[in-house]
Amino acid sequence: MTSEPAIPRSESRASETGRLEAFSDGVLAVAITFLAFNLPNLHPIPRMSLAHQLYAHWPAGASYLVSFLTIGIIWVNHHALFAGLARVDRTLLFLNLALLAFVVLIPFATMTLAAYLRQRGADAHLAAAMYGTVLEAMSVCFAAIFEWSLRKGHTRYPVPPDARRSVWLRFTIGGAFYLVAIGVSFYNAALALLIYGAVALYYVFEHTPAGQTSSSGT
Repeated sequence: MTSEPAIPRSESRASETGRLEAFSDGVLAVAITFLAFNLPNLHPIPRMSLAHQLYAHWPAGASYLVSFLTIGIIWVNHHALFAGLARVDRTLLFLNLALLAFVVLIPFATMTLAAYLRQRGADAHLAAAMYGTVLEAMSVCFAAIFEWSLRKGHTRYPVPPDARRSVWLRFTIGGAFYLVAIGVSFYNAALALLIYGAVALYYVFEHTPAGQTSSSGT
């Protein structure tokens, strides 16, 4: 009776990472799809042009664009970071769950912000601050995953010790701007939304170090 060949450890790790990415991709896909449910249904209205309707609903469109870009960038950087992982442990699993817990709140926060942004006043300020709080919490969770990845043996292509400080500052600077935007929310909700969008654009160009190292090493 012959025994089955043992699965190589590298293949086992790839399978664990693949399962984690597949689950995360599914959650991110659902969250980004839910954003479209917040968009208004336009239909002919007497004495109101389509252009006027579009302008009247600009908060929904602006909130959708910022949130879609944010979740899209989360997916891109999540994939880049996890592609370079050498192992998956229980700590990483729970950190990833925490990240996804706040990602799925983004559609709710987007809907709330779009509903109150044109109202102005205290409700609009609170809605913008709540939106930023969700993004800040998401950012903290992503930073925790990034910190985990910097530890020895956690990635196939580790970041050199002398480069970690600058890498950490570049990758986590978005969290600081989210805090700034939360403060701005209580004075100007629309300006706060603009800052949230600027943070998303920043991460379009700021790649994860793991992704950069992995691509250069292949």
